[in-house]
Amino acid sequence: MKRWHRWCCGAAVAALGPVWAQSDAPQQASLWVEPRVGLRVTATDNARLQAGQQQGEQTFEVTPGVRVVANQARVKGFFDYNLSGLYRMQDTGGDNLQHRLNTSAQINAIDNWAYVDVAGTVSQQLISAFGPVAGSSTTNANQAQTTTYRVSPYVRGQFPYNVNYEARYNVQGTKAKSSARGDSDTQGWSGRISRQVGSAGLSLSADQQEVDYESGRKAESSTVTGRLSYAWSPQWITGLSIGQETNDLLTPDNSKKTYSNYGVDLTWRPSDRTTLSAGLSDRYFGTGHNLSLSHRAARVLVQVSDVRDVSTSPNASVDATLGTVFSLFDALYQTAIPDDVERAQFVLALLEKNGVPADYLVSQSFLVSQATLQRRQQLSVLMTARRGTFTVSYARGQSSRLLNNLTLGDDFDSTSRIKTDTLSFLYAHRLTPVTSANASYAIQRSEGDLDTQRNSQYTLTLGISTQLGRRTSGSVQVRRLHSTSGLNPYSENALVGNILHRF
Repeated sequence: MKRWHRWCCGAAVAALGPVWAQSDAPQQASLWVEPRVGLRVTATDNARLQAGQQQGEQTFEVTPGVRVVANQARVKGFFDYNLSGLYRMQDTGGDNLQHRLNTSAQINAIDNWAYVDVAGTVSQQLISAFGPVAGSSTTNANQAQTTTYRVSPYVRGQFPYNVNYEARYNVQGTKAKSSARGDSDTQGWSGRISRQVGSAGLSLSADQQEVDYESGRKAESSTVTGRLSYAWSPQWITGLSIGQETNDLLTPDNSKKTYSNYGVDLTWRPSDRTTLSAGLSDRYFGTGHNLSLSHRAARVLVQVSDVRDVSTSPNASVDATLGTVFSLFDALYQTAIPDDVERAQFVLALLEKNGVPADYLVSQSFLVSQATLQRRQQLSVLMTARRGTFTVSYARGQSSRLLNNLTLGDDFDSTSRIKTDTLSFLYAHRLTPVTSANASYAIQRSEGDLDTQRNSQYTLTLGISTQLGRRTSGSVQVRRLHSTSGLNPYSENALVGNILHRF
């Protein structure tokens, strides 16, 4: 499976080549290339995030980067990369380099028939759900630089009698730099045929997947599902599905079992601004469900989701974005600015003008070595005013392992379930045309079966940002962090200064 990692990385570079090759050409509405460089200085009184024997630290971080957004006939997507050189004056963790990448693209390889989807991320991930939660500029032994990738070539078209088809191959994986618990490689294929007959839709899909965990065991699964949908009106669509799936996820000896599955779903679109969808299924792990609501008004965006499902590749979801706050603003202005490049330029300029960090609400997951049953609930609210922006985000999750008698080196060796809660608030207010103030407060909790597996962290930040030049901005931020972990309660006070120049 390791050869797939090398092949996929090469394929990703080749796929994004058309974007990079045009970086020296005059900028057009369909392509935007923006290099940048940043300098961050941090002074903290507890670099190691430990109770007792606190050690102060002063760090200097130089971060060159580049952002590319493309909306062209052959390539649609984005590429955002930073390389940070970190120097610690008190040598609390040694100097190092840290990469940060978010990229996602669709390549139209052969004239609207053959495509390649490419996505990748490089980020700091938590090794354990019960350890310290902190930014990458501190010395946190509970963080690992984690690389995820996905390459998926596919073809789609239409047979006679208006029968649509799609056939896809998918390969993806995860590699954690300092912890093998999250490493995995996944490959599989899927196929689908469908036909619309008036208000009724018929489809038949099949897929197969194999996941190889480096510190766990392999998992294989295959599914065949038929679905019937009916549009009672443009606003109401219902669906019924029935199928069969075979896997070895519930058998300790890796023997495969076959299960029947059934499902119903409903979609309601009362307007172009509001969509509600709900689905219920009976599957091998019990009852699964998927509920989502999205509502967009002139200055308000609300997104709600509730999902219960099995995740066979929990560390390789490859959720590449230009930032969580960016995604909210991007959705808010999707109708007003339909072009992806123009909208990205507008949103990023708006965030910078109001002193809002694009990736503020990005939440960290923890590394695991096995398939898990997950219940995830999320709420995001964005409200904008003439001079202010307010966001609130809530995420609640519960993960449990499917087999209780396996020892695979992750958190589930000592607990059968892990609960997590994250609640965050951010308010930014524009004081002058070039200066903004912001305040944020976040609560993060994790809980396992044992009393020692309790971790709560509270983070308060206050900051001010301003334009130092036409393409140069600066900010100063004060951070207060307090953790009530049962094994390692700690607190931290930090002062952070940033300068960013965009070329």
